[in-house]
Amino acid sequence: MASLYLVDSSIFVFQAWHSQPDSLCNRNGEPNNAWLGFTDFVHQLLTVEKPRELVFAFDRSLRSSLRHEIYPEYKANRPSAPEELKRQFRWCEEWVQALGFSAVSSTRYEADDLIGSLAERHRSEQRRIVILTADKDLAQLVRGQDLWWNWYGGQQRGYRAIHRHFGVRPEQIADQLALAGDKVDNIPGIPGIGMTIAGRLLTKFGDLDNLRRNLDEVEKMKFRGALRIAGLLREHEAVLDISSRLTPVYCDAPEVESTPIEQGEIDVDRLERMMEEQRMGAARRRSWRAWVERQQACAA
Repeated sequence: MASLYLVDSSIFVFQAWHSQPDSLCNRNGEPNNAWLGFTDFVHQLLTVEKPRELVFAFDRSLRSSLRHEIYPEYKANRPSAPEELKRQFRWCEEWVQALGFSAVSSTRYEADDLIGSLAERHRSEQRRIVILTADKDLAQLVRGQDLWWNWYGGQQRGYRAIHRHFGVRPEQIADQLALAGDKVDNIPGIPGIGMTIAGRLLTKFGDLDNLRRNLDEVEKMKFRGALRIAGLLREHEAVLDISSRLTPVYCDAPEVESTPIEQGEIDVDRLERMMEEQRMGAARRRSWRAWVERQQACAA
């Protein structure tokens, strides 16, 4: 079975930003630690997995997305990225493009939505989707033979493993998050309801719509505090009008309709220029040049 690898690139850029020393700089004295760490991850992915189909998704802005139109406080708890990090995001996009791979981004849709749209567009009986991320939200996209993969955490979860971990099926995770809320993204939830209780509610009622139609049945459920939970749902039901529109991954982003999923031509000159400008070390350069040579030999 073919595998389409979809990379939640921001996770890996931030990982490198926090793990690589900020003393690393390019020829202009600009920090490039996130870029170097990200290129190390990309090299590892390409040499270990050897993907034939691969797309990198990037976030453009935390302040101008579809979800901000729904709820202006969405992710308002997060500070803006410093300019030295924003600059490195652009370099990361440029690097994967020079390697011949697609780098997709949007000012309206988040990377999650671009990944979801690519998954929806290309999933088939002959192709599974492999999502490289550490974001629990993207687990909702897994179907059939698909795989959610936390690369650095060493966690791989398929459909059944996600069900066991969250207590709900992947298709129900968006509703589970809507009920429980998400502090990381500043998404409001029902006070007093966490992921476990949300999972029990969805196991019984299936989805939010059915739950909201049957609130009287909640207080009859056999768990401690069921009556209190039923009262909280009634009191704060309006919260779900907002959160239920924030937590689903949107799978209809038009930006990816013509995105190539197979590797294109490698721009060797561009790679060499970036390695020189970024003062990439000799060992890293040798590894990348060896990879390029192997790719060119396979294409010959």
